Amino acid sequence: MGAPPRKPRSALLPWVLSGLALVAFSVMIAVLVQRGSVTRIGDMTMTGGLPGEVPGAAAPAPSGGAAAGAGMPSMEELAAMGPRGVADRLFERVMREHEGGDFERAAFFIDMALQAYDAVPPEETDADSRFHVGLLRLLMGESGLAREMADEILAAEPEHLLGLLLAARAADFEGDADTAEAFRDRIRAGVEEAGGIPDLPEYQAHRTLIEGVLQADDGEGEGGA
Repeated sequence: MGAPPRKPRSALLPWVLSGLALVAFSVMIAVLVQRGSVTRIGDMTMTGGLPGEVPGAAAPAPSGGAAAGAGMPSMEELAAMGPRGVADRLFERVMREHEGGDFERAAFFIDMALQAYDAVPPEETDADSRFHVGLLRLLMGESGLAREMADEILAAEPEHLLGLLLAARAADFEGDADTAEAFRDRIRAGVEEAGGIPDLPEYQAHRTLIEGVLQADDGEGEGGA
């Protein structure tokens, strides 16, 4: 049998250009993400709590030199991440900038993070990524789009804690206190029925936010006693 016909070079051009664009994007993101570190300051009004943060834990003190980028990926590591990994890292950067009070830089990264989530394949899109997108939309004042993300989460799992939490925050943003509290009541009921916060990765990543709802309820109970 003869050798299979070789594809013309023009047929390979789109793949080459796509590869180069991906490398360039990864390098650009790495440079931006590694520009210093931001110390957590207090709680955010509309977001609050980074993935994996331990409530009450002291934030590491910033230091100069190479240590300032500690915890941030190198260009090589970021280039090796898939679209979801890049999107999640950008989300975390937005949250740190916003919680640190640098709203201008946070706004700069929000658009990049949303574009990165748009590039995530459908099979890698889950409740956690939708929750991230919803929080980003709230930071942009787009409560309707945040509510759409909450609806997508709850359509797949009606009592998902992140979907309820996002729906509550969207309602808060819109000034609908009754609806927001109704969603928070469902969070409390779900946690109580489960005997605690379920040990799901997305719940543990945002445990601080869920516990904030539970603690608020405890505080109201004590105040009314």
